[in-house]
Amino acid sequence: MKDDISVVKEFWTNDLNGLKFIPAFPQSASEFWQASEIRYKYHYHLPPLFNRVALSCPGAKLLEIGCGMGDDSAQWAKRGMQVTALDLTQPAIDCTSLRFAKCGLEGEFVLGNGEDLDFADNTFDVVYSFGVLHHSPDTAKAIQEAHRVLKPDGRAIIMLYHRRSLNFLVHRILDYPFDGSKGEPCPVEHAYTKKQVLEMFRGYRQKSVQVEYLFGIGYGWLNTLTPIWLNRFLGKRIGWHLMIETIK
Repeated sequence: MKDDISVVKEFWTNDLNGLKFIPAFPQSASEFWQASEIRYKYHYHLPPLFNRVALSCPGAKLLEIGCGMGDDSAQWAKRGMQVTALDLTQPAIDCTSLRFAKCGLEGEFVLGNGEDLDFADNTFDVVYSFGVLHHSPDTAKAIQEAHRVLKPDGRAIIMLYHRRSLNFLVHRILDYPFDGSKGEPCPVEHAYTKKQVLEMFRGYRQKSVQVEYLFGIGYGWLNTLTPIWLNRFLGKRIGWHLMIETIK
């Protein structure tokens, strides 16, 4: 029987959002850019975060755990960060490295497991992970690994799914997975309360947990028609993202 991490790796190897783009890239580059525009329209809290962190620690060494299509990795690199993009799956590494090459960006691309990082202690100024570690079989262990590879006074910025959210309630009522489909749900998907998050991050010196982003995926016209101001207002109260910023 496969262990949990192998099952997670197999699922995301087959389900990477950008997998269909790889053979045709760069001919399909416009689809990449369109996807990014849509992403940051609704993930409105990310561009200000990128700008703020890049200004506060210019040129910092940044590790992204779970780079996926490379959207956020590219945004960090465009802002002058020294990016190491890590993912559990080869398609994600291929996708992100191609994206960097076609955008004229520099970075390192590493196949690896967030629960067992192959980096020395005190290597990075920033560890960033968005929407990834709640799919790790042992989220707390991955958070400890992020702490280990951070330099003293380094910053961890991590998003985890929020248990006390509209999206969690809707998905539980409908018995629908957060990621994947009923036919092939993501094999590991956790959601946490603020209290649980603070416990997992207890080894960090400073901790800030903010709630953002009202809807998850699958809301269609409801998400499209909801005014951004209302999305932001409700997102800060019953949103799906717990945005965690900590200092080692």
